[in-house]
Amino acid sequence: MISLLTVLIPLTWAFLIPLIHIFRKTWLKRAILLFGIAVFFVTISAAISGWKQSALSFLGGWPAELGIVLIVDKLSAAFLFLSAIGGGAAFLASYGRLKEGPWRYYVIFFLLQASMNGVLITGDIFNLYVFYEVFSLAAYLLVAFTISWQAIEAGLKYLVLGTIGAFFILLGIAYIFMATGSLNMAVLSLVLPHIPNEALTVIAASLLIGLFIKIGAFPVHFWLPDAHSSAQTAVSALLSGVVVKVSIYTLLRLSLLLFLDTKPAVFTVITVVGTLSVLGGHLMALRQEDIKRLLAYSTVAQIGYVLIGVGTGLAAGISAAFFHAINHMFMKVGLFIAAGHIAEDMKTRNIYDLRGLYHHRRWFVIVFSLLTAAIVGIPPLNGFMSKWYLMLAATKAGNVIPALALAFGTVISAFYYMRVLSFFYSSGDPPPRQTNPYWNLVISGACALCCVFLGIVPLVPSLWKLFSDIGLNAVDTAEYISTILSK
Repeated sequence: MISLLTVLIPLTWAFLIPLIHIFRKTWLKRAILLFGIAVFFVTISAAISGWKQSALSFLGGWPAELGIVLIVDKLSAAFLFLSAIGGGAAFLASYGRLKEGPWRYYVIFFLLQASMNGVLITGDIFNLYVFYEVFSLAAYLLVAFTISWQAIEAGLKYLVLGTIGAFFILLGIAYIFMATGSLNMAVLSLVLPHIPNEALTVIAASLLIGLFIKIGAFPVHFWLPDAHSSAQTAVSALLSGVVVKVSIYTLLRLSLLLFLDTKPAVFTVITVVGTLSVLGGHLMALRQEDIKRLLAYSTVAQIGYVLIGVGTGLAAGISAAFFHAINHMFMKVGLFIAAGHIAEDMKTRNIYDLRGLYHHRRWFVIVFSLLTAAIVGIPPLNGFMSKWYLMLAATKAGNVIPALALAFGTVISAFYYMRVLSFFYSSGDPPPRQTNPYWNLVISGACALCCVFLGIVPLVPSLWKLFSDIGLNAVDTAEYISTILSK
């Protein structure tokens, strides 16, 4: 039942906020804070419950083959945890800082949170699509929320390309239903091996194209740099830290359940796209002068690292992929909140205009530097650890070129992040500071400390076992199937 609450509670808040705004406006700010705390704890509780034992809910009392199934296993529990932490950080970064229409923002925010959680817990592919499109719509609106021409243009581009991706996903689902007569993912895992290979190829191609567009993988990444750089700071952090990861979860869940045994070439395609994303994202970031746009292209590359892990199809690769996903969540939430505040505070996003920033914003630059070291992969921080495990998994799977691309991309990222830091630490006079951003500094600093802690996780067997279990659970599709169909 608690899995259903991860959708119902934020969805209820989204409907209650306009009523509070109309009838009890003085309660609004405190109500929004309480709503955000409630969503965080319910999501964390569902993740803990599902981690201990797979939690099932059958809506309407229908059997799994016919009805709507909600399931939280270790894989979805891990991503629920990521969603709660990243979403909570973005919520705190935006709380009390919106000048116009904050109630509208939080209606969209809670709608996004409800639908993302829905994607993570649903057990049938059509409801996954419905939740997916609701959270995509909410994400489009959040990008354009600032009502600037740049944000509106980015939101429209995100909408158009997202709609194209949605079309391909829906096309794949339609082919699945025509070929099998079922939409339950556990059932599909059993019946898809018996359909013609040509139909399976069309299904796989449709789903992969749609999901790669939604994820923002190279070369269909065109919406991501504009959306992530044009949105307000908290939204940029949410998009890069959480929204992209939910799309990766969808790719991971579908590829393992539907194609691990029937279409191994799917994992080759994922690996190739991941390799291209690593190289393309880093090379494009190397050319950027806008600090938020640089971070956005870096996200394209980091998506590539995760895809290389997924593309191995091995438990070790999945574990490393999730480890890098949660590492990237902390790194990029912290970096976007720090960079976003610097940009707002100094009235510029051009790194050339931020010379000497260290002398005016010392603690912000120190935190930014630590997060930069983590995302580049300086040992013993978390970025180094997850990249190392990704390289080991890729090599084990025989993917030597992707492993080398991962190492080469790390070198490229060191160049462009060092360039940013060289401006921050150089002598110069940036524009005078405008605000005292202690709350943003606390959030970014907490993310940096998490990066330090996560760097030691692989060195502690009991902690690393948590990540190993995610990979083992993900590839054990028989357990997922039996959990649903045996009830």
